Amino acid sequence: MELIQHTTNWIKGELFEAKLIVSFGILTAVVGFLFWKLGNTPNSHALLWPLLVCGVIYIGVGGGMLVSNPKRMVELPKSYQQDQKAFIVSEKKRVDDFQYGYKVSKIVATIFFAATLLIFWTTKNPTWMGIGIGLSYFAIAGLAIDYFSQERADTYYNAILAALH
Repeated sequence: MELIQHTTNWIKGELFEAKLIVSFGILTAVVGFLFWKLGNTPNSHALLWPLLVCGVIYIGVGGGMLVSNPKRMVELPKSYQQDQKAFIVSEKKRVDDFQYGYKVSKIVATIFFAATLLIFWTTKNPTWMGIGIGLSYFAIAGLAIDYFSQERADTYYNAILAALH
């Protein structure tokens, strides 16, 4: 299989992931609103803002991916046809450049989980507990998304390395 086919598969995976992230963000925001609207306890009302913020962030991330990746789907095959060697080298650099993001997401998730534990150990305030749940929810969703994203990136990177040799 030529590298451009791997590139196309990778972009298709990113587009699928983006649709899932946007859907997840919308669902999260709706659930936050429903907790606020239909809930009758302070804890249910306290989930509105944390879940809305998580939802909006995920809608923004997924939306950004939905905007940028279709452009890549058009541009990258043209680049590949013009100069395959330069394309391979530029793709290697691009993939190298975003690998740090997977480490960052694990660090952020760890901090968010620790913050949640600290919040739950130190307060019973519904607002703070809602924030803690929002932090943990954001962290676990981010880890799940990056779990599959990193797998695709690693597969693509191996295809790039094979094409270099």
